[in-house]
Amino acid sequence: MKGKEEKKIRLDGYEIELVKFAEEISYYLQKSGAGAENARDISQDVLVKMLESEIILPFEKIRAWMYRVAIRLYIDRYRRDKKYWEILQREFFKDENVISFAGPEYEPLYRAVSMLKRKYRLVIDLYYFQDFSIKEVSKILGITSSKVKVDLMRGRQELKKLLEREGYYYEDFK
Repeated sequence: MKGKEEKKIRLDGYEIELVKFAEEISYYLQKSGAGAENARDISQDVLVKMLESEIILPFEKIRAWMYRVAIRLYIDRYRRDKKYWEILQREFFKDENVISFAGPEYEPLYRAVSMLKRKYRLVIDLYYFQDFSIKEVSKILGITSSKVKVDLMRGRQELKKLLEREGYYYEDFK
């Protein structure tokens, strides 16, 4: 690079070891059931906390401290997400919040949707009948937007097969 000086951050031995511990913690959390993204976030949080803190620990105890902090963060995040999911279930998936299919002409559609696998039924209901966006469905169900799109596609395919077996077609429900 002519004319432009490239700047590099140099880590000292202590910081290099902390980064290695953080990578190790991320791997450990993933093996323990955390999603890759959550594991990376938690290990980065622990690394930053360690770098910013003024904790004075012997080097041989730092690894154990970082693991303890990471496990606590993971448990706190799990509890928060579980509580969030319970609130969603309680507040948004009540029978009175479900939009009923209006009129007897929608009965075959209702039966077909109710016969779908749960994961397809949920995304189809949230997206088409509750009018949530793909991003919102993703957050509600705790899955990626890509997974929502795939489940919607597969759910529609299954729904189409079920309806056609009964002699109905998409145009019947416009």
